[in-house]
Amino acid sequence: MTDTSFAAPPSEPPSHSSQTPRRDELFSPPKFVVIGGLALATLIPNYFISSLVAERESRQEVVQSEFTRNWGPEQEVYSPVLVVPYEAAPNRAREYLKIAPDRLDVAAKLAPQDRKRGLFHATVYDARIEMKGSFAIPGDARLQSLLPKDSRLIWNESFIALATTSLTGLRSDDLATINGAETPWQPCLEAVGQEQDCKGPPLILAGAPAAIAGSKLPFQFALSLRGTGSFNIVHAGKELDATIRSPWQTPSFSGNVMPVSSSVTSEGFEAHWQSSGFGSPPMSTAGAIIDPAMWKGSIIGVELIEATPVYRTITRVAKYALLFVVLSFAIYFFFEVLARLQIHIVQYGLLALSLSLFSLLLLSLSEPIGYTAGYLVSAGLVLLQSSLYTAAVARRAFPALVFAGMQASLFAFIYVLLELETYSLLIGALALFAVVSVLMVLVQRMDWPAVSLKWQH
Repeated sequence: MTDTSFAAPPSEPPSHSSQTPRRDELFSPPKFVVIGGLALATLIPNYFISSLVAERESRQEVVQSEFTRNWGPEQEVYSPVLVVPYEAAPNRAREYLKIAPDRLDVAAKLAPQDRKRGLFHATVYDARIEMKGSFAIPGDARLQSLLPKDSRLIWNESFIALATTSLTGLRSDDLATINGAETPWQPCLEAVGQEQDCKGPPLILAGAPAAIAGSKLPFQFALSLRGTGSFNIVHAGKELDATIRSPWQTPSFSGNVMPVSSSVTSEGFEAHWQSSGFGSPPMSTAGAIIDPAMWKGSIIGVELIEATPVYRTITRVAKYALLFVVLSFAIYFFFEVLARLQIHIVQYGLLALSLSLFSLLLLSLSEPIGYTAGYLVSAGLVLLQSSLYTAAVARRAFPALVFAGMQASLFAFIYVLLELETYSLLIGALALFAVVSVLMVLVQRMDWPAVSLKWQH
């Protein structure tokens, strides 16, 4: 039985026979060259669209920087240290013995917010951090071996120091409980009075006069901080047990220690870290209160990333523009061959122009309504325009429906492909293999040997 899916209607008047393309015109080299040139020409507007995407992304980064300055930076919280002042000689400046915690338990809860400025936005958060643990203070003999000869430790002026990237968000009711006694936090310069002693990241201090050699000093406190983008804990002690939770649904865990367990659901995430060192907790006798050499241990953290990074994804979509055009041109070409339609070069060009608008529409719509909604609306507009145009060119419903089905499948495939970060290359390669296989089958219906002989003359 003969396939008449693309056949011309029997009732078509002879006067319309001029619409049927001659085979030598259809396969003439000039037409192939012009069609190929049109496909490559679509890369020109795509280049300008890519530049526009880069410009908008740059503006987004500026807005992100503004929120970082005004709300709070990417927070890094350093584990607390017990600081004991000592005098090496009567006329010398005071120095400090620093002792890292023997154990530290951290529970942090991040409350994210999406802050907007015009069409741009940034992810910020409020962090509530609870810490508890203890310092295992060595005996006098061990301590004196670390200090210069004849040094005198001033135990009644001991304090616990806590450093962060920024103290933005810290509240006046955030108190420290040290050895069972509540103690208010003080700015470093106010408590110590020496600017050179407080150099480094912002510091707050809480007095710990109960510290004494050969004992354990328990502590517990809570902090309120504000930050943007990511939250990290830098640990300098012996044992660490930390939990970070948030209603954010797309976390990225960072640092040099990965969580021992994590759960990411539609309600948010919860991750748990554990780290343990060998030997005694680190100690230091450098001049300033903060000694960066102490914090070479565990680093844990989480970044609150976008579920779909809009500008990066649009850039990837733009790279598929040529694929859209080539496959659409292929469909038009097979319409000419199998359905005996005559499609002018100008009609090819207008189709390419319609498809080239997709990336621009996606960029302009994703900023106000989001990537997913922007993709659906952009794809719907381009699909409607190109399908109606195909119906007008073909003057038949069936070819237009075939074209619409192909385009809808391609839009859906590209969307799913970009969502599959891990397997996008594999799925894309298999899909291209399938497309080439289909084209090879369709090409079998054409009389290529006769055409090649025609060209030889």
